[in-house]
Amino acid sequence: MNLEPLHPIQIQRFREMTFSEKWAVAQGLWVMARDARLSATRRANPGLNEEECQKLVAREFARTRT
Repeated sequence: MNLEPLHPIQIQRFREMTFSEKWAVAQGLWVMARDARLSATRRANPGLNEEECQKLVAREFARTRT
């Protein structure tokens, strides 16, 4: 996967962010990733109820590494 380089203005903004702001961004990205995975799990497993989908995604995220 190729990512585009960040624009200098983006880099400057990230440098100016407080730890709390960076943490809030990280949490938001985590929630977005989990919601996307949950949606994909629902589509791939139409026979599962909501609780089963939630548990499956929780197990997947518990096994992930950076």
